[in-house]
Amino acid sequence: MTEGTSQQDRGVGRANSRAASWLAWTLAGLSVAMFLASVAFFVLIRAAQAEASSSLVTSRSIIDLLVSVPFLAFPIVGALIASRRPHNPIGWICLAVGLLWMLLGLFDYYGVYGLAKPDTVPFPVVFYALVQWLWLPNVGLLAIYLVLLFPDGRLPSRRWRPLAWHSGAVIILLGVVSVLAPGELTELEGVRNPFGLEGAPWL
Repeated sequence: MTEGTSQQDRGVGRANSRAASWLAWTLAGLSVAMFLASVAFFVLIRAAQAEASSSLVTSRSIIDLLVSVPFLAFPIVGALIASRRPHNPIGWICLAVGLLWMLLGLFDYYGVYGLAKPDTVPFPVVFYALVQWLWLPNVGLLAIYLVLLFPDGRLPSRRWRPLAWHSGAVIILLGVVSVLAPGELTELEGVRNPFGLEGAPWL
């Protein structure tokens, strides 16, 4: 390998590291922004509580909001790891867990507010329906892949590969079934799943 080629490779490596660092911190910032948006919708929900007698509104308490605060550690720790060790999937998994959790909370509060105050935000039922299955990839990443790949981003041995592939397939299958399953949405009596296939009750 010539000296020029070596310098070029180092330059490419530095550029890739800078791009990974920028992406990681951008995703972490997005997670924080979604949490702040959830706080704003929570305040709007509490303001609408006096006008709405729905149990869906009254069931959202400050405790539900505070539960999300510790999960802010995931995108921050993930960004720290991914910006320094971009080839280690642990950092990216932590970022994904943080993003999905904040997205889960945002969609929930968005949907609840839209249902409590009709015609204020578009498609509240659609966003609320997404919450019914969005927890699946979050739990899968946190409880399965983060544990399997910790700490160096590699499986303990080759014999763990079937579990990793099977877990991914199950998460995807359950997610698809949860999205397409017909029926009423949780806590919303009389409101059907907008994505549900009414002709396939076996789902």
